[in-house]
Amino acid sequence: MKKLISFTIKSEFGMFKKPDINDKIFITYNTIHKPYILGILGAIVGYDGYAQRNDKNKIAEYYDKLQNIGVAIAPYGKKNGLFQKEFIVFNNTTNGTTSNITEQTIINPAYRIYIELDEKNKEHRKIINNLQNNKAVYLPYMGKNEFSLWWEDFHIHEKFEKIEKKEKFEVKSIIKKGESFILKGTGYKERTTNYFYLFERLPIGFDDELKQYIYADFVFTNHIFKTNNGLNNLYECDEGIICLF
Repeated sequence: MKKLISFTIKSEFGMFKKPDINDKIFITYNTIHKPYILGILGAIVGYDGYAQRNDKNKIAEYYDKLQNIGVAIAPYGKKNGLFQKEFIVFNNTTNGTTSNITEQTIINPAYRIYIELDEKNKEHRKIINNLQNNKAVYLPYMGKNEFSLWWEDFHIHEKFEKIEKKEKFEVKSIIKKGESFILKGTGYKERTTNYFYLFERLPIGFDDELKQYIYADFVFTNHIFKTNNGLNNLYECDEGIICLF
């Protein structure tokens, strides 16, 4: 039986490094992405990561076991979803040569995470148990070892229904934009001046052959939608409407 659980992850700092950068400056995504969330779950239940692979051509154990679960992500504690960031300069010494490395860091990142799990699956039950009892086999962190995270407000949702038809609603999580997704003309005019839109291109998985991220476009908004036409994988839960992907 499918179950939806949710919990909030927090840390003092975070850094989800973008791969499309040069060797002297590192930029972070604003929103934690699905592959990283799977890594956090893998750490909590004790799955091997990329550092533990004997065969570097194989995907990590946590991704192999968890890649097909549904995830929804909502920035937490920031009305518009945008977290404060600071640039930090580090001295990096290699072979007697010192160079400056600039790294963008998120200040006080926090996200509400929703996970669709199957109670009949032994591995999924272990995830639920560890999250519910605040247990972790490996210490999870927000992008770097020194940015350890904690979680709170664990919840198993009684209401979890896929939306087939809906009018006048807001989505609490980031929304994965499909080909038919259009914002123009889908909202209610009385709130137009109060809308915010945070667009971001985020990893959603890995290409097994190229060993690179697969990306999708997302939007986080307080937009009130007239209808769910063009919006896929919307679900209504105890906390509102979310988008699983």
